[in-house]
Amino acid sequence: MKRLIIVALILAAGHGSFGQSNSKKELETKMDELFESYTQYNRFVGNVLVSKNDQIAYQKSFGYADLERGKKNTGASIFSIASLTKSLTAVGIMKLVENGKLTLETPLSTYFPHFMPEHSGQITIQHLLNNSSGMQANIGRIDDAGNGLMPGIEVITIDELLEKFGDSKLNFEPGTAYEYNNFGYVLLANIIEKVSGYSYPDFMEQAVFKPAGMKNTAAAASKNVGQIAYPYFGLGMETFEKFTTPFHTSWLMGAADVTSTTTDLYKFMQALDHGTLLTPASVDQLYTRSQEMGVNTMTSGLGWVTDQKEGEKWVYNSGLLPGYASMMGSLPEQNIKIIILSNATSVNPVTDEFEGNISFVEGEITDKMVALLLGKPVELTPVPTQISAGSFSEEKAFQLDDEHTIVIKNEGGKYFLETTGKAPWSVFTYAFAKDASEKNEASEVALFFAKAWSTQQFEGLSDYGNEQMKGFLGTQQGQDQLKGMWANFVNHAGAFQSYNIYKIAGEEVKNVHIRFHFESVDVGMVIVVNAEHKIQGMFMDDAVRTSHVTKVALVPVGENKFFIDGHRNGGMQDLVINMTDSLLTLNDGSEKFEAKIQTAF
Repeated sequence: MKRLIIVALILAAGHGSFGQSNSKKELETKMDELFESYTQYNRFVGNVLVSKNDQIAYQKSFGYADLERGKKNTGASIFSIASLTKSLTAVGIMKLVENGKLTLETPLSTYFPHFMPEHSGQITIQHLLNNSSGMQANIGRIDDAGNGLMPGIEVITIDELLEKFGDSKLNFEPGTAYEYNNFGYVLLANIIEKVSGYSYPDFMEQAVFKPAGMKNTAAAASKNVGQIAYPYFGLGMETFEKFTTPFHTSWLMGAADVTSTTTDLYKFMQALDHGTLLTPASVDQLYTRSQEMGVNTMTSGLGWVTDQKEGEKWVYNSGLLPGYASMMGSLPEQNIKIIILSNATSVNPVTDEFEGNISFVEGEITDKMVALLLGKPVELTPVPTQISAGSFSEEKAFQLDDEHTIVIKNEGGKYFLETTGKAPWSVFTYAFAKDASEKNEASEVALFFAKAWSTQQFEGLSDYGNEQMKGFLGTQQGQDQLKGMWANFVNHAGAFQSYNIYKIAGEEVKNVHIRFHFESVDVGMVIVVNAEHKIQGMFMDDAVRTSHVTKVALVPVGENKFFIDGHRNGGMQDLVINMTDSLLTLNDGSEKFEAKIQTAF
C-alpha cells in the first residue's frame, strides 16, 4: 500500500517559525528558508512562483534541468505540467460552450455513439470534466478488478483506445459519485477536435495559449526544446537518475500532455481572473459545476478542485507523472496564487511502489507555503550544521526500556545510530515495538485474541465476544475467515515472530492496538472492547509501519542534536534526537521518547 506520511519536525522557538509579514523582502527570506529546508535533502527540484494582489512576490528556481550537462533550472525552464493540463482543456471546452458549439449537458454518445452504447447517452460533457462519469475505462490507473490501461511508449489513436475499452461498464451512475479519470479528458480533447475542426494542439494554441500570452506553452510537444527540464527519479535520495522511457503523449492527450513554465501558468490564471479567456459566468462554472469527492468538503469542478486550507477557500489542481510533479492553486479571497513545477519524483509512480512521498509538492510544501503566506507559524526540517569535532568521540548507549537500547557512534567524524536489544528492531518503529504501559481487562481480552489468532487455537474465544461477535468468533465460518487472513499474512510476510500491545485508547470503550510482527512485514489489528470487557468489533490498523533498518546515519543540526532522514530509509517518518550527558530524547513528530544513559565507553 502506498502511504504518504507528512511529519512536522519541531525546532526550538524562533528557528524556523514565521509570523506576520508584509514586505516582499521578508517574504523572500522566509520562502528561501522554506525551500532550503527541502533542497538540503534533495526533496525539491524545480520552479516556484507566488503572486499577491496581481504582483509576483516570489519566483525562484532550484536544482538542475539537465543534471548530466550541469544545466540548472531557470525561470525559462519548461516542464511537463502533468494533470494541470486538465485545467487548460476545461477552458478549451468552455470556449466551445460559449460559442454555442456544444453544451455541458451534451451526451458523450453525440460524438462516440458506438462506445459504451448502453451508457454513453447518460454521460455528459460535465461528467467527463468533473470526474463523475463512472466509466471503468481509464488510463494511468488500474482498479482492483483490472480495469484500465497504463500508457505505452508507442503512438496510439483514439479508435485504438476505444477498441481496447470496448467492454467497459460503469462503476456508478454518472453524476452520482467521484472517480478520477484520465480517459475522460482524452475523450474531451478528441471532442474538441471533432467540434472545432482543428487538432487539439492547434485549437489550444489559438483559443487558450495565445490569448493568455503563454508563449512557452504547447500541447503534445515543447516549443523550446533547449529549455526543457528533464524528468528524474531519486527525489529525496543521494543521487538522481534521468527517466529515459517516457510514454507517448497520445495516450494522455488533453489529460497530461501540455508543457509550460511557471510564468505562463501565472498568465493563464490571470487571464481567467480578468476575463481574457472566458466570461465571468463561464469562469464561475469551472468551480461550481462540481461533484462532491467524498473527502471533507472537497469538490471536483471542471478541471479544478475546491477545498479549504488554513480556514481559507483553496482552488487548485495538481499533477503527477514519472519524474514530474506540479501544483497550481489560489486563495481567491486573499488574491494569492501559487504555482510549483518540479522535474523529479522519488520513483516512477506508474510502476513502482514507495512507502514515502513520491513528491513533496502537493501536501507538505504547498501546505507550508499557504500557512507562511497567511502569516502563520511554519516548522521546518532542520538544516545541517557543523558541530565541534570533540562533541563526543566515544560510543554512548541509551536505554529506552528493558528490551530497546540506542547506541550513538562517532565513526571517523560521521555519526550513526544503532539499535540493540533482545530482538532486532528499528528506531523508526519504536512507537509500535514498545509495550503499552496500561494493563487492564481490555488488554487481557486483546491478548487472548492475539494468542488464539497466532496459534490458530480458537477454543474459548467466543466467550470474549459480545452477542454479535459470538456469531463470528464462535462459528466455523468466522474462524475460517480468520485462518484465511492469517495464511495470507504468512504467505506474503514470512514466518510469524511475535505480537505486542502498543497502545490502548478510550474511556469506557477501549481500542486496543496489537502489532503482529512477521518476518518481513508488521500487521496491525485494533480490537474494540466494550465496558463489559467483550469484543464488539475489530479492524485492521493501518498506522503500523514496518522497518528492518537497525543502523542509520545522523545529520548534525546543532550541538548534540541530530536529524534522521526517514525518506532515505524506506520512506519512514523523519526523526530528531537530542542528547545530554545522561538523557536522549527521540522525537518522531507526534511523540517523544526518553532514554537514559546506560553506559559510556
